Amino acid sequence: MDKNDFDKLIQIRQLLKEAYDHYFEFSDGFCKSSEGHISLDFGNYWEDKNCELKITGVQIYSYVLGPDRLHYFKSLDEALDSVIQWHRDEMNASDDRAPTRKV
Repeated sequence: MDKNDFDKLIQIRQLLKEAYDHYFEFSDGFCKSSEGHISLDFGNYWEDKNCELKITGVQIYSYVLGPDRLHYFKSLDEALDSVIQWHRDEMNASDDRAPTRKV
């Protein structure tokens, strides 16, 4: 994991925060306690023999944003692309929308 990866992780976190802030301001607030949880995988012994902290997977839990509860990505780039879209979708949601709940 290098500085570029760290910057992407910060951007993901910030975009999620902004999207959640908007959601909670303009919805009924229904959510799960794990909203926004991010996990990084660094692979096994064979994938990172030199202890370079190579990211081999990213998981983001979001019941509120995105199509599922738990979202799996192969890289920070892939995760960031999806979070940018979730952020865009949430920020473009009508502020006067009727509160709805996912089932």
